[in-house]
Amino acid sequence: MNRFALLVTVRVHPGAADEFRRRIQDAAATAVREEEHCLRFEVAQDEEDPLSFVLFEVYTDAAGLAHHHTTPHFQAFLKEAGHLMAERARRRLTLFEA
Repeated sequence: MNRFALLVTVRVHPGAADEFRRRIQDAAATAVREEEHCLRFEVAQDEEDPLSFVLFEVYTDAAGLAHHHTTPHFQAFLKEAGHLMAERARRRLTLFEA
């Protein structure tokens, strides 16, 4: 079975980059540590546009991502950091073995 990935682009409000970066890094570390189906969760910040972030998440399958959205730590992240995001776009991807 192929692994499943999510590519998320986020643009935060002016002045919110530092807080968002701290909160998303904590959320990413928690997801990888506590969710057996979350294999990877990378956070990157655009060097030319520090208000823009890219998240790359890898799950064992689509059900793993669905489970991620139900976890208390994901719900807490949305509640605590949702207001920091001005824009968010998601792309669902299938990963193929090399």
